[in-house]
Amino acid sequence: MLPKVSNTPEFLGKIRALVILVVAILTIGVLSSIIIFDETPTGALALTVSILAGSGKVSSGTVDQALGTWGLVMKFFGALIIWFALWTTFGLAIEGKFSDYYKEVKETKHIRALHGHYIVCGAGRVGKPIGDRLKNSGEEVVFIEKDKETIAKLKEQGYYVIESEALDENVLIKAGINNATGIAVAIGDDSKNLLAVLTAKELNTALKVAVRISDSKLIPKFKKAGANYIILPEAIGGTKLADALRGYVDEDHIFVND
Repeated sequence: MLPKVSNTPEFLGKIRALVILVVAILTIGVLSSIIIFDETPTGALALTVSILAGSGKVSSGTVDQALGTWGLVMKFFGALIIWFALWTTFGLAIEGKFSDYYKEVKETKHIRALHGHYIVCGAGRVGKPIGDRLKNSGEEVVFIEKDKETIAKLKEQGYYVIESEALDENVLIKAGINNATGIAVAIGDDSKNLLAVLTAKELNTALKVAVRISDSKLIPKFKKAGANYIILPEAIGGTKLADALRGYVDEDHIFVND
């Protein structure tokens, strides 16, 4: 069974909605009590909290019991907050999102603590072997990947993974690029790869950058962007097969049917 992937956006979204609801109700209560009861801001806040808490008592002396339409409405909102908080907490607990969130927070802290690691952008047919090779050599590897199923498999294999479709500055910083030794950009889009190389070198000028591309005409642009190592997988594959036909077989990369 594959592990769950990032639930952070949904988790934070629900918590954020709860906080916004509480702030909004407090704000409405304070402003309305200032207008209706001529309270000071401090007294209005105390009155609002008191009503929402269900006591209905006020220490300011302006009113002893906040009943009537305003009190009933505010108590209704107080009940709404409690209901929403319980529903949100129960839902997150049942779905395991509290545990998932704290696991992800812990993983993020580990990534930030890394030094001398390698970042691999994309875990496809080129990127995954890069990560495997580095990991098997004893290096720490952080993948940046967007596919949830692929992410689950990577985490199952013990990799650090950042879930993202973008390769922008914020994502690379989250991957610890400032403390990384190198980065391999291996997604199947030359334009995105070029932008990632430019961004990576801007963030860490000492970084070693390896990149895969499809169009050989773009090699000068990638060199200018700061790529140290550029590879065309399809071209190399074709060269290897041509050499094999002539008797020069690279048995590390070509499977031979004897």
